[in-house]
Amino acid sequence: MSASLTAERTTTAFDVLADPRRRYLLSILYERTGSDGTQPTTQSDPLSISTLATDVAAREHGCPIVTDEQCQEAHIELVHHHIPRLRDVGLVTVDTDGDTRTISLTEHPILELEWVAYFLEQPTGGTAIDEAALECTLDALQPARCRLACVLLARRRDGLSVADLAAMIAAHEGDTELVSLSESDWQPIATALRHNYLPSLAAADLIDYDDSSETATIAPDAPQWRADWLAASPLREAIAALETRRNEVETGPPEDGAADGTSARAGSCWTLEGADRVITRSHELADSADEELFVTMPDEAMVQQRCLERWRAATDRGVDVYVGSRSPRVRDTVRSAVPEATVCEPQFDWLNFPVEGIHHGRVVFADRERVLVVTVGDGDVKPQVTAITGDGPASTLVRLVREHVGPRLDRLQSRCADGVDELEQETPLPL
Repeated sequence: MSASLTAERTTTAFDVLADPRRRYLLSILYERTGSDGTQPTTQSDPLSISTLATDVAAREHGCPIVTDEQCQEAHIELVHHHIPRLRDVGLVTVDTDGDTRTISLTEHPILELEWVAYFLEQPTGGTAIDEAALECTLDALQPARCRLACVLLARRRDGLSVADLAAMIAAHEGDTELVSLSESDWQPIATALRHNYLPSLAAADLIDYDDSSETATIAPDAPQWRADWLAASPLREAIAALETRRNEVETGPPEDGAADGTSARAGSCWTLEGADRVITRSHELADSADEELFVTMPDEAMVQQRCLERWRAATDRGVDVYVGSRSPRVRDTVRSAVPEATVCEPQFDWLNFPVEGIHHGRVVFADRERVLVVTVGDGDVKPQVTAITGDGPASTLVRLVREHVGPRLDRLQSRCADGVDELEQETPLPL
């Protein structure tokens, strides 16, 4: 998740732009930079406050001629509220030339952001939504947790409970795993979500929030999600997730796929039928892994020499290889053939029903960006092999496996780094 999403600079930008008079003021000063897209500076020529107030009033009322009362009202607001705020964050400087006070735009890094520059050129925000909705949207997205909540909700079709959303935000803010959190870590965030953040986002029509069930879902059809300025902002992560959801599942090989159906458009998932195609895809993932390869094998019948060779080749090029199986014979085979791999036994403490004799299936997960989930069913003549596979971090299947397996795989990596023995007993993996 991009660090710019919750950066203080982004929070300041949303706060500054939320008021239309501040947007008009900045836009007027920006025009005085003479910026044509090639000038490296955003510093403007100074403008007197009285002239600035007249120009702001004219834009506010949509008329080049404004009354003295309208100018005076704008002047008071600028002097007592907006100019001090912009000066505090370093966006403008205030100078005195005799009896005249002048305002200049500074070379502030916020002004270099593409989506902020959009407002400097179009302070009304374009045509996607009206200005009242724009102000509500900018105000709702000002808190970093609100922006983060939108991205997390955009990734979930069925939404999230307040408790789950709070825990995910706490994990992000603490740069930690969900399994490491205690209730005291996320409960204060849940309270703020209930009473402040979620109602604010719902009022802006960005999400749907049911306070009776305490569940929140993204509002995928909200016009804001199609606004050009929002697509250029750090909220583009939410927009990308929504776009993926609109065309997320393809049945059969993609149109631009190879004859064997093993290539796909990034961010998609599709099904594979037949052992040959499934094996080909499995080998492709193993060969493409750059940093990490995670595989589960339920029994020795699924372990082929070609698999072992690819895992060994992956470890030779520096890939961390993890192989899980409930079969002692499979674990011994892998340890012997691929001594650099980490071998473990999957645990099922995350399930609430008996698991004796459970067949946990085969999963191949490469770099947490490409995944293959295989099932083997009984056929009339030979077993029926079917798989669903996903490619790209935006793929729904990839996100599901990453969220489900990732935290426990992180624990496994941590224990390996610390040299902990008997990983089979101490590192449960939800497979």
